[in-house]
Amino acid sequence: MGVNMNAYTEIDFFRFQERFQMEEQCFEYLKKLRWPNGFICPKCGHNKAYFTAKRKLFQCENCRHQTSVTAQTLFHRTRVPLRKWFWAIYLVGSDKRGCSAKRLETMLDVNYVTAWLMVHKIRKAMEDRDTRYMLGHFIEMDEAFFGGPFSGKRGRGAGNKSKVIVAVENRGTSAGYAKMTVVDVLDADSIRTVATKTIRNQSTIRTDDYPAYTVLGEHFQHQGETVKPHEVKEKLPWVHILIGNAKTFIRGTYHGVSHKHLQRYLNEFCYRFNRRLNESEIFDRILVASLSTRTLTFAELTQ
Repeated sequence: MGVNMNAYTEIDFFRFQERFQMEEQCFEYLKKLRWPNGFICPKCGHNKAYFTAKRKLFQCENCRHQTSVTAQTLFHRTRVPLRKWFWAIYLVGSDKRGCSAKRLETMLDVNYVTAWLMVHKIRKAMEDRDTRYMLGHFIEMDEAFFGGPFSGKRGRGAGNKSKVIVAVENRGTSAGYAKMTVVDVLDADSIRTVATKTIRNQSTIRTDDYPAYTVLGEHFQHQGETVKPHEVKEKLPWVHILIGNAKTFIRGTYHGVSHKHLQRYLNEFCYRFNRRLNESEIFDRILVASLSTRTLTFAELTQ
């Protein structure tokens, strides 16, 4: 698929309102992003097609294969107008606090189930896009525990909270890219698996002295040392800021998230965090990611 991955457009609220007032405007914009150099048949690669306006289908002149601008994308077989999809993407992407399904239900005039499915599909596009990036250079890593104010042990002994391994690039005066991964067990095997999937080999990783982190020495330059509470800002500054912001994000907008869906919410948080310096381009970025992501069904989310 010849999706335009580089020419992102900066757009603010007023330009967005003006640019996408009609369904046809959304259709043409999506077509341009999917086929920046003109139509390409997904089956045979031919570059000419007949267009059926009523059904909005392209039929390849060579192999007769029919396709649409939304086929095999996040919007595959959607019954929701593109204009509402565009608004959903804009709302989810532009507000660092996120946009709940309840808010989308009201803003887009759709039922709650539709809004809930839409926002999870958008998170899927965010996740797929961020899996392409590996963290590198100097990394801070720590674990976090997400869940309600249940009684019992706290921290690493908590059995009633979701365990999350958090890694973020330390670029000196600022944080770089970040990854958050939900794990079932916080042990050496899960730490090794998460690190090798998200961090480039031979990167330097700083952690506290939790014994399970020593496994990082197999593939990385590991710096593990005792970190007392008053030393956090000096030794692991960015990872703790990130954890605090993620918890505020989930509590403030979603008022708690189930373990089953926590990973998608953390993917959404990291996606926006990783593009915080390109906020004006985030609508285009999510839209392009949506064209490279398969759709997600309600059954997959609820099974």
